[in-house]
Amino acid sequence: MWSTLFAVLGTLAGVALASGTQILTDRRTRAAEQRQRVADAGGAVLDAVLDFREQYWLWVSDCRRGEADTKAARVTRYRTRTEVTKARNRLARATADPALTAAAEEAAWSAIELSDIELGDADVQTRRFSDDVEAALAAGRERTRVAHTALLNALTAHIHRTNPTLEGTNR
Repeated sequence: MWSTLFAVLGTLAGVALASGTQILTDRRTRAAEQRQRVADAGGAVLDAVLDFREQYWLWVSDCRRGEADTKAARVTRYRTRTEVTKARNRLARATADPALTAAAEEAAWSAIELSDIELGDADVQTRRFSDDVEAALAAGRERTRVAHTALLNALTAHIHRTNPTLEGTNR
């Protein structure tokens, strides 16, 4: 009788262990999938902001050379701006991490607000705008660079914070 009782208890312990292992594995899998969603969404924000900045600076370069803005160039700039917004929204849906979403907002808006700089007419000989405009462009470039780096750091920190296997590794 004791052997039967031990057999039953052993079976129950095995089932409990298997169930516990399965639950733990499922949680780890879901956490890894969530980390990947956040990493993908954060990467999309970084890429979209870079694309927008590239389009903006190409336009500034064209303006410095006295080239007229074209409808195709405007469409591309507006489309890349929309992609920034879409990517930022995707990240906001993927995570509630306030540091990460705030960094994404700052990176997105610092890039989008470049468009608020009134360029005026450039001197095509020197390929420069007025000193005030050039100062605003330099400040905007630095602000977007800093915001982009802050978003990259916030995304990296989030991924490392939510993945215990990465603790203590170089970022």
